[in-house]
Amino acid sequence: MEGRTKEKLLFILERLKKTDEQHPVNTNELIAYLGERGITAERKSVARDVAALRDAGYSIILCDEYKRGYYMTDQLFEDYELKIIADAVSGAKFITFEDSSSIVDKLCELASPTGEEIIKNHTFIDEKIKSKNKKVRYNIDKVINAIKNGKRITFQYFEFTADGKMQLKRDGHIYEISPYYLCWDNDSYFLIGNSKSHDHLIHFHVEMMTNVEVTKIPIRPESEIEELHGSFSIGEYLRRSVNMYGGESVKITLECSDKIAKNVREEFGEDIITKPIGENRFVTEVKAAEGEGLIRWIMQFSAEDMKVVAPENIVDAIRKRAKELYKIYE
Repeated sequence: MEGRTKEKLLFILERLKKTDEQHPVNTNELIAYLGERGITAERKSVARDVAALRDAGYSIILCDEYKRGYYMTDQLFEDYELKIIADAVSGAKFITFEDSSSIVDKLCELASPTGEEIIKNHTFIDEKIKSKNKKVRYNIDKVINAIKNGKRITFQYFEFTADGKMQLKRDGHIYEISPYYLCWDNDSYFLIGNSKSHDHLIHFHVEMMTNVEVTKIPIRPESEIEELHGSFSIGEYLRRSVNMYGGESVKITLECSDKIAKNVREEFGEDIITKPIGENRFVTEVKAAEGEGLIRWIMQFSAEDMKVVAPENIVDAIRKRAKELYKIYE
């Protein structure tokens, strides 16, 4: 009987969590809810249970119109917060369609009746953009456990061939990595860590990893990784690794039109310093990893909207790429 009493309290709490001021639940509805779960209850006992939950610290309000019943005001998430999370999950390309649907359904269970309806009816999951790799969830779980326990991981890594197929990189080479961070950036999930053959950080697409195993080997101490010395910031690392390409970090001076100010701040942070020059233009100095990722990012903009002023080697790289493109389309 004691076990059923505890269950009864939990079921009442479960039902109350699905209420709000517009959707209260009355005693009769709670009795019916308990009955569906094999528990018989009387009105007085339900009232006592609700009072016990209020005494335990739950914010349970009795409606002004007594017959309308009770509702809770201290849900873990607000409906708008759950909608934001649901939209993020639905848009995340590295999560499979099935996993996205499952997570959104779980988020609905945390919402109010109104919020649940909004999330279910207004959260679109585009199956065409979703990863087909069902092992991503296991990769993420293993990486999290490795970081938590301070252990290295091993894995093989896929790459795409010219015909769009996936093959193991470096003839199936087994990577041994000390994992430090797991980050979502540019619609991808990245493992950031250190390879035993290098003294710097390196990153991998989690969805391109396979045969992931957590070893018993301790991770390499962060004190041995130069980039992790001093006031290391994972945000700064992500900002300078444009398009998630590595390379030596350099200062770059950009002259831009106001039309792309938002793009520049999204890439390098809201705290960059800009100086107006002429009408509707500005100049700024940013830090970024020198290499292919930076070149690709710059060249997505027209010459009118963005011009690299310095350093000269980046200017030369842009000039060379522009000449190559001209030859192709000449």
